[in-house]
Amino acid sequence: MERFDEELLELSVDEATRHGAKEVIAELVEEDTSQIRFSNSSIDVNKRWDRYYLDLFLSKGRAFSLGRKISTLTIQNPNPKKIKERVQKEVRKLEGLPKSKLYWGMDDNSHSSYPKVNDLYDKSIESFSDKAPGLIEKTIRESMDAGAKKVAGVLYFGKSKRGLLTSYGNGGTYKTSHCEATVRSFHESDSSGQNLVVQRDLSDIEESLLKAGRKAGELAKKSADAKEGKEGTYDLIMSPTVGANIFGNLLTGANPIMMIAGMSCLQGKMGERVSSEKLSVRDDPLVEGGMNSRPFDAEGTPSKRTSIIQNGEFTRLINNTSSAKLWKFMNWKKLKFWVRPKTTSNSKLGQIGMTGTENDPRTLIPQPSNYVFEPGNYSFEEMISSSRRPTIYLTSNWYTRFTNMREGEFSTVPRDAMFLIKNGEIKKPLKNLRLKGNLIEMAKNVEAIGKELKQVKWWEVATPTFIPHIKVKDCKFTKARQ
Repeated sequence: MERFDEELLELSVDEATRHGAKEVIAELVEEDTSQIRFSNSSIDVNKRWDRYYLDLFLSKGRAFSLGRKISTLTIQNPNPKKIKERVQKEVRKLEGLPKSKLYWGMDDNSHSSYPKVNDLYDKSIESFSDKAPGLIEKTIRESMDAGAKKVAGVLYFGKSKRGLLTSYGNGGTYKTSHCEATVRSFHESDSSGQNLVVQRDLSDIEESLLKAGRKAGELAKKSADAKEGKEGTYDLIMSPTVGANIFGNLLTGANPIMMIAGMSCLQGKMGERVSSEKLSVRDDPLVEGGMNSRPFDAEGTPSKRTSIIQNGEFTRLINNTSSAKLWKFMNWKKLKFWVRPKTTSNSKLGQIGMTGTENDPRTLIPQPSNYVFEPGNYSFEEMISSSRRPTIYLTSNWYTRFTNMREGEFSTVPRDAMFLIKNGEIKKPLKNLRLKGNLIEMAKNVEAIGKELKQVKWWEVATPTFIPHIKVKDCKFTKARQ
């Protein structure tokens, strides 16, 4: 982290305001990331890359106008000369831009202190690249000893340093480390198992990787000779990986931007019961080891926890300063003067489009940090033993797609090991089924929640999620080809 120069933050804000920008955010980021990819039980890619860049958000307009002119700028390998040249041009361009109707201002309060977040940085990440290949080789052997014939997957690890400064004087710097691994094991061509490792603390990383490899190998072996599943209604036990994907899609709707876009099944349900009373979930940027934990958001607003669902009741949206003002205005237009939302410290400089491409315009948007589910009273074994009705245990899923996002109608494909449970015992592995359902109905049908939380983050789960096994009654399965 030798290139990181905090003075560039103050220079950027000063230059932008001097040339006419009214609100400015400067974020300086230095990242060092490594990837180890493995397939056919051996490492085939081992690479490292680093990035050093300055992200700038610039705004111009009256404080009480309906929207303001905004622009964003990224400067790779920043230095004072680049900043002075690029910032002046970008601020000048603001004059010719239309107003963004989705931007209504940032946090203009002054914050003198921020909460401490534990377990963000593990110093041992600095030498982890030396032993990482050996740990992956051990993980592969552990999986094969457990029953896998082939093992594949990927390990990402690295460190970053971030500095933030706004035109209102808010921000600071902090460092993070991360380690994320996916292990997918195969016993035969159609029998596989998967497991994940997601953590910042490396003190037990060898144990975590070996456990993931062993679990993936066991699932692959147990799912061999799977039988064709019969379509019908079953109870469902979701692994943390599956639950994070399905219920994560429900929680994504607790966002005013999603509601404005007509893509939230929580629209109009504030204060209503949207799930079983057993279910409670919060957005938590302060949770130890969370991949999106941080002391402040992109506006320099101090991080805080926000309850989204409490004992089954939809309690609050996540917001940044801009979306809170917009949401209040839209409700006041409907004469709902009691709706007075405030920022929940969930601001992020991100894309407002739905395609997720670099061509989408960027602005400050409300974005979740980490979802944290309240644990329940069941062990995984108790969930199985208490299952008297026909039950399916689903270990992973891919390709969750919606036929109607507004209503929460979706389907998803079980991808790896899937088992039929009868009379409290796992009877046989299944294949060729598709789960179809409604997010609200499934949430209301939650029957049991596990004791142990696991952090999940991978390409089907963008928001880091701490979640246990969850059992849901009366879920519909169809043939996978339908």
